[in-house]
Amino acid sequence: MAPAVATAVVQLLGSRVAVLASGADLPHPAFFLPVLLAGPAALLLRRRFPYVTQGIAAVAMIVWLAVTQVSGPVWLSLAVAAVSAAAGSASGRQGARRRATAYCILGATWAVAWLGLPLAGRLFVPWAAVAGSLAWVLVVVAVSEGLRARRAAAADRRRHAEQEALTREQERRRRASDERLAVARELHDVIGHSLSMITVQSGVALELMDARPEVAREALTAIRAASRDALVEVHGVLASLRGEDDDAAQRPPRTPAPSIADLDALLARPRAAGLQVEARTEGDLAGLPVAVDLAAARIVQEALTNVARHAGGAAAARVLLRRTDAALVVVVDDDGPATSHPMPTGGNGVPGMRERAAALGGRLAAGPREGPRDQGGWRVEAELPLTHPTTDVASGEQP
Repeated sequence: MAPAVATAVVQLLGSRVAVLASGADLPHPAFFLPVLLAGPAALLLRRRFPYVTQGIAAVAMIVWLAVTQVSGPVWLSLAVAAVSAAAGSASGRQGARRRATAYCILGATWAVAWLGLPLAGRLFVPWAAVAGSLAWVLVVVAVSEGLRARRAAAADRRRHAEQEALTREQERRRRASDERLAVARELHDVIGHSLSMITVQSGVALELMDARPEVAREALTAIRAASRDALVEVHGVLASLRGEDDDAAQRPPRTPAPSIADLDALLARPRAAGLQVEARTEGDLAGLPVAVDLAAARIVQEALTNVARHAGGAAAARVLLRRTDAALVVVVDDDGPATSHPMPTGGNGVPGMRERAAALGGRLAAGPREGPRDQGGWRVEAELPLTHPTTDVASGEQP
């Protein structure tokens, strides 16, 4: 609305002054008002019908020049319509066609008004004025291209900002998802391992309460120790989630994170639960990357927890840790009955172990041992690379 009103005011006042300055008689209002206001009125439709707007402004301009023989600012409506059509065009082939059409209408109008009318004897102007009008046409084209380039650059900046915001949001969601998975895995490792040991020991205590009270007492003592350790570890995880104590990272952990460097301590709880565990190492396990050490310890814990849960507390298990130049191999076998170790279809134990191995670029397989079916048994085998980029960074374990 504002450009149309401003153009109407300029054309009315400017054209009146131009006619009076030329010494000609001012046309009747019934003529000059409709002609001078047709172009500005058409500007109200410039966004929906750009070519129609240019055509109306061009006809009004030619009629005014042919009747009054005075130019003045009657060309302003056509210039505004051309700039609006060209500057508002989109990029690509369709936008290029729209700009070409707008410039063709502008050029054709100039040719009719400043070449056709003088040749037909309907307008008497010096050739210098014709050259000046052509310069104004070129100015309109330059302004249109400048505004179009500016709008295109602004649109590109907006798209770039939106893409960056979308990328940041996706990254935030990915990190939040990774953090939730990590927390779920840690809670499962802490609570699942302890509860499995407690379940086995409580069964032993209930069964031997009357016949062998001393064994039941040992089982209850192991239950108390396991529950106490699990509670301390859960408190540590929850405290880290709440962000308590910004300097907590500089204080000693409540309980040390599990490590295969201290294999006896790692196997103490399963053995206390009555599980017969035989451990064997090949190669030097000292100096392992922190992430590999922690992942191997958690895999051993979870595998032995599954042995106690599925094969029974009195089952025997064998743990093999073999370090090569490129990887750490973890193998956990048990000799449970063949029917006591179905492929896990629920829970987070085996999937959690696979996730730990995959996070380090490794692999993990779990399934029945090879051999005669009547021998039973289950095997968990993981291969953890020592040179994956993530192995040089601590896994964020919270005690």
